[in-house]
Amino acid sequence: MAQPHWVNAWLLRSTARPYLRLDGTEHALTWSHAQTFPFDPGQHHLETFWRYRGIRAALGTGSLQLWIGEGEEAIVVARNGPLNQQPLQPRLQA
Repeated sequence: MAQPHWVNAWLLRSTARPYLRLDGTEHALTWSHAQTFPFDPGQHHLETFWRYRGIRAALGTGSLQLWIGEGEEAIVVARNGPLNQQPLQPRLQA
């Protein structure tokens, strides 16, 4: 789930879209909506970022290395800080 900080949520929700790059494959996300992705057991690299409409550049990129064991699930939430230059940082949710 990608959640913008309340300070700049109005701007990001109206002008940008969040994305997840999972092991090099890009997936479009929706702000504040949970989405499910299948994982094979092993190590995975996640990057979260946003793009303003009409711009191809990945902005505010955050990353996370993740190890998934057989039969395990992981809940990851990506949040940015109150300033636009702060990354959309993915973190494991306990």
